Amino acid sequence: MSLIREDVDPSQLVIYLPPDETSMEHDGTEDDADRLLVQGYSPFDGRDLPGGYVSRFNLYKAAWKGCLDRIQHIVNSLHAPIVNEIVRCVHRAYDDVLPGLPYAELPVVAVSGCSMSQGFIVNVASQLEANQVEEIADEDPPPGSYITHLYPSDCPNIMSAMKALITGFVNRPPDGQDMKRKPATSLANYDIELLKVWHGVLRDATEGPEAPPQLVVFLHDFEQFDQSVIQDVFCVCSSYVPQLPLIFVLALSPPHPSFLHATFPQSVLSLLRVDAFTVPSGTGFLERVVAETFFDLDFEPDVMVGPATLDFLTDFCCRNSASVEGVLLILQLAHLKHFDEPLTIFVQDELLGTSSADLATKKLSDPNAAPFLTSLFSWSFAPQELASNEEGWPVDDVSGLLASVAEARTGFFSHLYRLKLAFGMMRKVQRVMLDLGYRSAETDKTPLEMMSASMRGGLAREGKYLGAMVKKLPGEKLQTLLRELLSFLDELPDHLDDVRAVRQRVATTAELLEGGGEGTSDPSPIANKFGDWLMGYLQEHIINLEDLRLWEIWHTGSTPFPSEMLNPAPRASIVSALLQPQTFLPLSGDDSDDSAAQRLPIWKLPDASILFRRYLEAGRMINVYDLYESFSQVIESQRSHLARDGSESDGQTADDEEWKMHVQARFVRALHTLDFIGLVKHTGRKADHVMRTVYDMPE
Repeated sequence: MSLIREDVDPSQLVIYLPPDETSMEHDGTEDDADRLLVQGYSPFDGRDLPGGYVSRFNLYKAAWKGCLDRIQHIVNSLHAPIVNEIVRCVHRAYDDVLPGLPYAELPVVAVSGCSMSQGFIVNVASQLEANQVEEIADEDPPPGSYITHLYPSDCPNIMSAMKALITGFVNRPPDGQDMKRKPATSLANYDIELLKVWHGVLRDATEGPEAPPQLVVFLHDFEQFDQSVIQDVFCVCSSYVPQLPLIFVLALSPPHPSFLHATFPQSVLSLLRVDAFTVPSGTGFLERVVAETFFDLDFEPDVMVGPATLDFLTDFCCRNSASVEGVLLILQLAHLKHFDEPLTIFVQDELLGTSSADLATKKLSDPNAAPFLTSLFSWSFAPQELASNEEGWPVDDVSGLLASVAEARTGFFSHLYRLKLAFGMMRKVQRVMLDLGYRSAETDKTPLEMMSASMRGGLAREGKYLGAMVKKLPGEKLQTLLRELLSFLDELPDHLDDVRAVRQRVATTAELLEGGGEGTSDPSPIANKFGDWLMGYLQEHIINLEDLRLWEIWHTGSTPFPSEMLNPAPRASIVSALLQPQTFLPLSGDDSDDSAAQRLPIWKLPDASILFRRYLEAGRMINVYDLYESFSQVIESQRSHLARDGSESDGQTADDEEWKMHVQARFVRALHTLDFIGLVKHTGRKADHVMRTVYDMPE
């Protein structure tokens, strides 16, 4: 069985392989692979639960899956209107034609901002293939679509581009029946007449009143295509419409469609009928995703991201691009980093992966779990809490400690829910005040910054200011505010006590205002009372989540985001490890007293590092035999030093032939190591030579 885990994508550029695989006895089972993973990476080995890393990894996958499904649902709901518009535009491309044109125009759909979401074009293509679109009354059923995809690498010249376009359609015969053509009498596969004949057969095979399928061509990474090639493709295809119902969908990276008009001349643009669409993106898109994922009362994530992660996410999207893939990557890394903490094994429950509380108590009572139990107790109760407790320890057994974890979970999510409700109330009041014309209600914080500040309890000033503004509202505007708040609260789940209590308070205030309006013209007492209540409510419930007990389990808090994991440099790390292995590998013997930054003698280095040092001293082309000779000299020096020190070494007592075989085996293994990581390149001209791929010289 392979030691690479099943959940690892083999197409990734870098895959983590656990070290010391040969030093462990394993039978190739899944548990064995988990043991290797634990040995390779255990950041808190001193206070971790036995087997805790594997259990937390499974919890991470479950927590991230819930968060990912929620974000994908939000993104799809945001993209759905634009996708439906594009699909409808493609379906009606040859219906809405201006009369009186001297020639037929080639329909082109330019979709800007596709780089913000790689799955957007996939959704459009899948709906076109499935012929899914919201039907409108008094409209004919939409025609079907045959789709082909073209990439810049497929179109280096006009012949290759036409061949890729035509064969993308004709290689898929109608109704799955193969159409055999005689090579001597068939048209060339780059001749558009072949596509015309194929579409004629397809049109004749179409039964009933249904229109023949349209031919949709997706041009991915449109900016990377050769302009002259695409111009020729447009000119050729435009001369065959509407006999060939071709429609081009252009996937543009920038979030604006001006590239098409700035690149092509007017003579080409006059042949096209361009419909432009833009994929939702930017900070508004990010605010919607974050708000509906982590601040929505209908969804409760297993892990609540902290202000540090949210600040990094905001800064990254503002400096770079607010792409869906970037947002997902940052949130996934935040989840992965969060589950490094051993206590996160209590994220979902306090059963520690068992089926009952008794089994969890037994597992935690194991002597090997003593460091984890100690850390759990010290993190569960603050020193001042223990000092002020006159009755003794808060808990007296393991089961009581697990019960306190369950109590802490309930308390955390209860406070988190109240924080979300209070934050939603605050944002609603702010928007209503702005709609009423109070421009001073606008703060200097963006919505994302307000979300981050709310988790730190840092919105006290804004809450007091909004409450003071509410106190000064006249009766009519106060009624508008209360009506909007009731509408906001009615959309929330009504089975929750906190929502019902707030709704009751707002409804009571609205009734007092309406009842007092008949006999009393001054609504100031009611406004003052409601403003004071609003200030107190916001101040009470918008708190710092890090003040709650065991918040580290369910909240990333102010833990710095691991930005070094976002854009790693594996090549630089590999070269650095080969040049200075002592900074990555534990030293033994007298070498352990040396500084990690000290340059060791070459004979003390591992074989791969020795060969890499000789590799850097060679030229662009390396003679393998010369490289072996220089390597063997170092091994001989190593042998003499070990013999002088009285240490045993392989081959020291063997004869010369066995020693040469030993050196050759070590050389071949080291050379294969460099070859495996891509530091040497084979050449067909000289079988005994290899080429260098790295030219960095050691400092």
